[in-house]
Amino acid sequence: MQSGIISSDKNINENRDIMLQTINDKAKGWIAYAIVIFISIPFMLFGIGSYLDGGEKVVAATVNGEDIDISAVTTATLQQKQRLTSIYGTLPPQLDDKTIKEQVLDDLVTRELLKQSVAEYGYRASDQEVGDAIRGMPTFQKDGQFDETTYEQLLTANRLTRGTFEQQTRDDITLQQLTSAVSSTGFVPKQQAALYQSLVNQERSGQTYTLRADAYKAKVTPDADSVKAFYESNTSRFMSDERVKLDYLVVDQAEIAKGLDVNEEQLKAYFDENADMYRKPEQRKVSHILVSLAKQDKEAAEKRANELYEQITSGTSDFETLAKTASDDTFAAEQAGDMGYLNVNDMDPEFAKAASALKVGEVSAPVLTSSGYEIVKVTDIKAEELETFDAVKDRVDSAYRDASAADVFFSQVDQLRTQAFENDGSLDPAAEALGAEIVTSDWITRTSGEGIGESSKVREAAFSEAVLNNRFNSDMLEITPTRAIVVRLNTHEEAAVKPFAEVEKEVTDAYIDSESRKLTVAAGEALLAKMNETNDWSALETVAELVPEDVVQFDKLKRNDRKTTPQVVQEVFKMQAAEEGKVSFSNTILPNGDYVIVGLSKVVDGDTEVSKGSLASFQSEISRREQDALLKAMREQAEVEINPSALE
Repeated sequence: MQSGIISSDKNINENRDIMLQTINDKAKGWIAYAIVIFISIPFMLFGIGSYLDGGEKVVAATVNGEDIDISAVTTATLQQKQRLTSIYGTLPPQLDDKTIKEQVLDDLVTRELLKQSVAEYGYRASDQEVGDAIRGMPTFQKDGQFDETTYEQLLTANRLTRGTFEQQTRDDITLQQLTSAVSSTGFVPKQQAALYQSLVNQERSGQTYTLRADAYKAKVTPDADSVKAFYESNTSRFMSDERVKLDYLVVDQAEIAKGLDVNEEQLKAYFDENADMYRKPEQRKVSHILVSLAKQDKEAAEKRANELYEQITSGTSDFETLAKTASDDTFAAEQAGDMGYLNVNDMDPEFAKAASALKVGEVSAPVLTSSGYEIVKVTDIKAEELETFDAVKDRVDSAYRDASAADVFFSQVDQLRTQAFENDGSLDPAAEALGAEIVTSDWITRTSGEGIGESSKVREAAFSEAVLNNRFNSDMLEITPTRAIVVRLNTHEEAAVKPFAEVEKEVTDAYIDSESRKLTVAAGEALLAKMNETNDWSALETVAELVPEDVVQFDKLKRNDRKTTPQVVQEVFKMQAAEEGKVSFSNTILPNGDYVIVGLSKVVDGDTEVSKGSLASFQSEISRREQDALLKAMREQAEVEINPSALE
């Protein structure tokens, strides 16, 4: 580097207002995932939202007088959705756009509060800390060492300036200094931890008796008057859904890519310009001997690892024999320690340094990694290889089309947004500008639909005041980062009570279910009352049609057991133990209407011995609570104003 922290002690450019272009614009393949991995808090990236907002500043939130711009929320939301999509393949249904925006805005408010506290208390990461952090990022390493060229290429590919990235790293480390200082104040007395451990490991024994709601259905007589009365008293259960059909125009980058005219000359030029995307990285076939820290402390593990290494170097034993007999990695031990071919970037950083320094056949001294102390041996090396154009032509074609289609996509999105807004009473002008056909959806309700109706954003827009009542075009909706849509109302049907004749069978079944549940509860309450009088199970003798399978013994039940239903486990651990030789009783009702009588006969406190791991776990939980308390206090004392439109 010619400037910046990595090569000198000059101050980093501290301008925090520099906006960065979205990773998705330039990063491809492993580069994109690598960047996503090492950025823990989303950068303020220009995405589709800021591209379309035309640069007008809209405040999403104000934190103690400091504004959070709407573009920050929009672009951070875009990156979060990209991150979730890369993990799950698609956005989880429970995470609609509004939910993600709420989470993102909450995180940005928290980050702003922390930044203000950091400034107030004088925290600041040193140049050395920032440099060490960046040099230690596996993403920027080659053969286990920081690589200047890789660093420059990744920043350039993602339109990141060195000053901006290094300032972001400084901010992250500085925030960690504050949160670490708070979390380190957490303390757990061992006596308190032992009591908690005892409760967590507590075991309870007893029996359950279940009265099945289905068994009472035969006792319900659904006469016509009763069923009709049930229908009239529960009309809300027999409503048709309010529903709409929508006209819409969609801009889809994937469809644009398919329609592009592409020739081989263009593909070869793209291949040459992006050769690094088509390199097979060097792979090393490695074996190892692991001395795990899980079974011993660090000092003992280091001593044992050195003894094994001494046996190898002295010729007392060979690597393969010790890998089979002395390694704590039992899976690799079956293969004489062989771990197969690995990319250096996929290895633990310290393991990678050791493996990268070895020639074929050489063995490293013990190195401390996240797994423990490891002795590494390289048995083969596959050199880095540039794939031929013919071998990756299909991938090049796909990548070229995606890159070329992106510009067309944003242009068409801008046209769609502008035309739909300026002509909000019709989609025809937008359709003409795009040369596209207006499509009509199938029926869509507030909670479900097919096609575009699967999107919660579309459903929200469809039933909004603007679209449903004012009959305007919707705002442009970003269904995915590469698919945008505008909708308008075609047909609307109000929710209505379904005619009795249409739902008579459904009503009859619902009536029988309701009455059988009432009978089940009544029988259960009567039986439970008798058991509470005697403090034993003798009342079961009065049950005329007792089914033995309905009486279930539970022994040594723990809080996290799945031997029975969660409702029963929860009830068991809420109950008070009875006197010696007696049984305490309670009940729970399952979602299907079954009435479960729970009898608790024995409680045994768990082991109070607290392992190092458990104590560390308790300590971690207390530290987390300390951090939560800090953030809660900050929120309570801060003046935070949220602009509701930022979440729309």
